[in-house]
Amino acid sequence: MSSTFLGAAAPGRSRAQQKEVGHRIRVKVAGAAAFLTLAAIALYGADYYILPLEQRPYSAKHELLRPSGTIGLKLGIFGTVLFFIIFLYALRKVIPWLGRIGTARHWMDFHVIAGVSAPVVIAFHASFKFQGIAGVAFWIMIAVALSGIVGRYLYAQIPRSLNAAEMSLVELHDNERIMAEFLLVQSVFTEEQLRKALRSPPPEHASRVGALAAIAQMIVFDVAMPLRMAKLRRLAGGSSGLRSVGGLFSTGNREVEDIIGIVKQKASLSKRVLFLDQTQRVFHLWHVIHRPFSYAFALLAILHIAVVMGLGFGGTGLR
Repeated sequence: MSSTFLGAAAPGRSRAQQKEVGHRIRVKVAGAAAFLTLAAIALYGADYYILPLEQRPYSAKHELLRPSGTIGLKLGIFGTVLFFIIFLYALRKVIPWLGRIGTARHWMDFHVIAGVSAPVVIAFHASFKFQGIAGVAFWIMIAVALSGIVGRYLYAQIPRSLNAAEMSLVELHDNERIMAEFLLVQSVFTEEQLRKALRSPPPEHASRVGALAAIAQMIVFDVAMPLRMAKLRRLAGGSSGLRSVGGLFSTGNREVEDIIGIVKQKASLSKRVLFLDQTQRVFHLWHVIHRPFSYAFALLAILHIAVVMGLGFGGTGLR
């Protein structure tokens, strides 16, 4: 009912919702592929990577896994490809045909996957030897990846429609009102039970706290959300407690799950509206910090590649 309910609140979105489902599947496939690839490399090379540097040349895998080895070199190329994928997100804003493919949020999801995977791939390529230009570039890339995870969280806290356009306060309050009206007519949970599940700081509190404190409270809210929903499932009663592992997973009762889905959406939306001003301020500040790190990494990575190609693997210590 939750998707149907939201679809009824916004007619004509069914096609957009189908595209969104397709995008989520692609993101999950890409994330799973990245994880499995990195896990396979880690398992294969674990006995080599844990060796002291002076003992590695005697390993049977040295010719494969050293930076200039058969696998190590390919990992470097793969890391470079990921590097270019990362910067496509920025390039789509200046290359018209790229800008017409997907939405900013869709690009952001793959940008994050590539940004998280790239440092790990480069670490395997370097066989965990971080020296010279390559070492500096690697640690800058780590800083970029960590800040990118923070930025993705902040981006998700700014409510957007399916086309990734920021929603106005009028639209946000309309959505809240529609969900509240739906919850008033359901008969599974009492008003008091829903009030506790939907509780959030008062608006005057949100306006008093600083931006970083607001982000911290939002994270605490998100961490506590599954526990709130689990409590609602337990309150629903029946024999679903064991099946849902104390309410942490679906009860299998569609009516209960539909209502819990709406409660979760309303609680999340109310939180984002409450801290919207602080989130937008921190997100703009994040851009100021994230971009210089990204550009610095790009310059050092290009310099490293140029040195490798100019002097050869032996001349750069990639042995």
